[in-house]
Amino acid sequence: MPKKILWIRNALWLKTGLSRNTKALFKEWYGKYEIVHLCQGVIEGDPKIDMYPWKSLAAISSNPQEQDRYQQDPHYSRIAAYGAIRLESAIKEHEPDIVCISDDLWAAPLDYYTNKEWSKEVNLISHITFDSLGLLPESFELAKNCHTYSWSPFGEKALKDGLEKKQIKTDYNIGTIPAAIEVDKYEPISSVEKNELRKKFGIPKDDILVNFVGRNQLRKKFDTLIKALSSYKKQYSDGKRVRLAIHTSWTEGWPLTRLIKESGLEMSDILTTYVCKNCKEFEIKPYNGEEQNCRFCGGEKCQDSASITNGVSDDEMKYIYGINDCALSVYTSGGFEYHCAESLLNGLPLATIGYSCGSTYLECPQVSEIKYVETSECNSGFIKAEPSVQDCVKFMRKIEQMSESKRKEIGKKGRDWAIKKFDSKVVADQWMNIFDNMPEVDYSKVEFGDNKKLNPSFIPDISLDGESFIKSLYSGFLDAQYPDEQGMRHWTDRLSNGESKNQIISIFQQIASEDTEIKEVNFEHSLLNNGKEDLFFIIKESLGDCIICLSLLQSCRNSYPNHNINIVTESKYFEVFKGCIFVDNIIEFNPMLEHEMYVIGAGKEKGLGVFVMPAVGTQKHLNYLSNNQPEMLVKPKSKIKKIN
Repeated sequence: MPKKILWIRNALWLKTGLSRNTKALFKEWYGKYEIVHLCQGVIEGDPKIDMYPWKSLAAISSNPQEQDRYQQDPHYSRIAAYGAIRLESAIKEHEPDIVCISDDLWAAPLDYYTNKEWSKEVNLISHITFDSLGLLPESFELAKNCHTYSWSPFGEKALKDGLEKKQIKTDYNIGTIPAAIEVDKYEPISSVEKNELRKKFGIPKDDILVNFVGRNQLRKKFDTLIKALSSYKKQYSDGKRVRLAIHTSWTEGWPLTRLIKESGLEMSDILTTYVCKNCKEFEIKPYNGEEQNCRFCGGEKCQDSASITNGVSDDEMKYIYGINDCALSVYTSGGFEYHCAESLLNGLPLATIGYSCGSTYLECPQVSEIKYVETSECNSGFIKAEPSVQDCVKFMRKIEQMSESKRKEIGKKGRDWAIKKFDSKVVADQWMNIFDNMPEVDYSKVEFGDNKKLNPSFIPDISLDGESFIKSLYSGFLDAQYPDEQGMRHWTDRLSNGESKNQIISIFQQIASEDTEIKEVNFEHSLLNNGKEDLFFIIKESLGDCIICLSLLQSCRNSYPNHNINIVTESKYFEVFKGCIFVDNIIEFNPMLEHEMYVIGAGKEKGLGVFVMPAVGTQKHLNYLSNNQPEMLVKPKSKIKKIN
């Protein structure tokens, strides 16, 4: 019987490197293992989740109370999107032999991951994009409690060095497994295809295009690229025209348009990828805002710069690379940097920095080095790299003066090197060697249960300030010892902006109270479990309403003759329903059962059963107040014309 793998990562339909890694691995593993994919950032009911042959689960609950909690608590909302909240229930239901989260460190919060009762029995793996020196304490706690693999040797070394320095011992494996890439989709295009593409987009064939592909994030040094091109044009007025070709979204991150204009460049010096939301055709041209008209399908305001939700297909990415002459990848830090690997696979000469994962790419003799200066990041204290603008200029000049045949020679050798490292078949085999040597899990020995001790009665220390105060609330009320950076920033900002400590205490107290009183309980022990479907007749209170509802039960039985009729009420009203021939079972009231979406299982494969709540208009939401009395209706201020 094949082993079962629970893999936690974002949805496969997103245009990100992390999702491409998962997709490439699943294609190699499918049929060899049973795969369950917990899709980060996906809410229950999303129809796209059923597109794949393996089992896919949504990370985000559609339950109304959970949605309210997401709104109240940014920390909780963030870790829910990462899959942490639903991880335990997924393990309980599917009983995997191996659980692996492949993401940033923030996606593996210790309070929901290694600190759970089940974590010592299940084969737990973290595949983390360690990208900066100055690793957080959570990194070492993670390595101490589960198998931990970095996306690059840089991260593995930083982790091992830190454990040794701190004298922390671990019985778990620490190693490196790079990203998996479907190398047949990333290959050089022919000179004929390249010239045809340039002709299609009106790009002179002699222009030198310097490529960069990546999210528009702070750590991606778009500003360095723009400064380098500006400096190049000032230093070298002879030779061929050099232009940047960046494949990114212009609506997030760096203010690219302003940076271009402030550098003295023309917008035509920089090309970008537009993608039509209707016909999905892409076009490479200078940026001129979002919502452009598509010249291919004739659609209006349907062309936007490429993004993770509206991007170029995996099969077409080779053309995004292939239209270029080289790749220049600069960043402050990176866990893997797909741009580097994909550039090499597409036969482009590459230059990158030697910090973080860049040190791996510089092992390839064909890759040019961009020097950098170490800097420290505000708040986190991470060591980051500031790439040399002048080294970028030198690389541009080197490529501009290089013959096309020489570029192709460099590209071929670089591709051969990258295939040996990143071919999905090679990387999948590395994972399979790990999986196959792990023991099967005996779930009779696995204990579940929330070991977090929520305490609504916690009394905070008002004398604490800033981060210390907020951390004390997380720890005291919610038993969260490792709140994430975004959640901490949210609450410290609210403090800084004048919100009182007592107001924030009240919110944390409310969250702790709700979590203590209202949990998604497993109701199976309260049900008859006799093979029949269930109907839930919810009537929380009062005595009078319960007595009146007795008259409705025969109708319920007539409508659902083959269902168990379960009365859900407070225990003090059980006697009202005992002895009624139309009642099969009586259950203690729980607020979760007041939510119809929860009971019927909206967005889930299967709900609890049929939902009946006859007193919703008297106990929960007042309705029909006017009782058809016209004098109670609000008079309209003006007549509304009837539209034929």
